[in-house]
Amino acid sequence: MVRLSPVQNYIISCLKNAKTLRYRDLRPEDTANDLFNYHLKMLIGRQLVEKTRDGYRLSDEGHKYVADIYHTSDQANRLFKVNVITIVSRIERGEIQILTQLRRSQPSYGHVGVMGGTIMKGESFVEGACRKLRQESGLSAYFRVVGLERRQLIKSNQLFSDVLFPICYADNSTGILEKETEFGHNYWEDIDQAILNDTRSFDSIQAIPRVLRAVKEGTIDSLSFFCDETIQKDT
Repeated sequence: MVRLSPVQNYIISCLKNAKTLRYRDLRPEDTANDLFNYHLKMLIGRQLVEKTRDGYRLSDEGHKYVADIYHTSDQANRLFKVNVITIVSRIERGEIQILTQLRRSQPSYGHVGVMGGTIMKGESFVEGACRKLRQESGLSAYFRVVGLERRQLIKSNQLFSDVLFPICYADNSTGILEKETEFGHNYWEDIDQAILNDTRSFDSIQAIPRVLRAVKEGTIDSLSFFCDETIQKDT
């Protein structure tokens, strides 16, 4: 387990929500240059951060760190991370639409798909889904759990992440959608495109297209509860 100082955690947190950042955008206002330089060099030495022409960014190890169970302190005593998936649909002018997000958070920065996030201790899957939906979109909904997927990602023949995904679905959202948040850009997407967005050969959650197809076909209410384990490799 990598232990970081408060300054180093601040740097990692900033880079988690960006592709690259310049030096001046990373240094806390109340931190002296010498102290900040020390911690930045420590992160580079630990291969969590790398310097590029455009500034600084998370390295492959940095991405692995923010995806790891130990990055979130409340998850530190669990076998693997638990991330709830929030699939929300609506009917607009007779067409099915899916709540979609262009993510602005590592390790999925730039991905387009349905929303999700970490379950906290003491939360049920549904409670976590409701909280994440409010945090990331401003909407409220009543969810139900339709299945589970435990996914292991293998990068360069090493375990990159091991995550349990409860898949929650709702078709009764209320409120005003916040299009821009710290988590990403939110919008309603045509269901066919939504299925394509979450269909990738690597770093995908295979249950999402499965549930979306059931929504499209009108069989979501009769979809049997599932519990799958998947392994994905980058080569």
